[in-house]
Amino acid sequence: MARLGSALATAIVIVVGLWTFFGLVIGSSTDLGTISDLAQGVGLSPITNIFLQITVITVAITVLIGILNLLLVHLVRIFGKGKAISQRINSFVLVVSAVAVIVLGILERAGTLTGSPSPTTVLLEGVQVSIESALAGLVLFALVYGAYRMMRRHVTGSALLFTLVLLLMLTAALPFSTPGIRAVAALRDWLMAVPVSAGARGILLGIALAATVAGARVLIGQDRSYRD
Repeated sequence: MARLGSALATAIVIVVGLWTFFGLVIGSSTDLGTISDLAQGVGLSPITNIFLQITVITVAITVLIGILNLLLVHLVRIFGKGKAISQRINSFVLVVSAVAVIVLGILERAGTLTGSPSPTTVLLEGVQVSIESALAGLVLFALVYGAYRMMRRHVTGSALLFTLVLLLMLTAALPFSTPGIRAVAALRDWLMAVPVSAGARGILLGIALAATVAGARVLIGQDRSYRD
């Protein structure tokens, strides 16, 4: 019985995966002649859209379950025994903030709260963006301290390259308009446009290939992690 269930699950995954793949590749194309006509005849695109809608709904339910689990964990931390005062305070602030944002979002969608900008936009720009900016500023000091530690411990090629790039970026960000600063800024822009962009695209291609391989292993039944 277990083998039958495993085979049935694998078959369902293979059919849904291949149907969605071909629906995304050729379902919306009208330049393939007979193949496009055949895809329209069997309803490839509508069924693919249904699969994608089910995926979106599943992801939304997963996010909702994650939020509820987060609130439950911190409520237990607030009212549980043996927790430090600092942990209780942090959990209380998190729960109150999460509930307040959820309530504001519901009231805004219902039309009860109005304004320009909206309350959620004020929270995003006034709180979230400010916190992210502060964290980004701390990253600068962390990078400088990391470069100092690496150069102090042992001067290697990678440490020297990291330090030079860091100094280049910091120098290019200075609010001056001298010819030297402009030249450094131009070099910084070239580095961002060519080597950094190429490296980022290589990483994205690697992620895409890894996801493709993982999906193929699931489709052919070699990877059973989705049933664990």
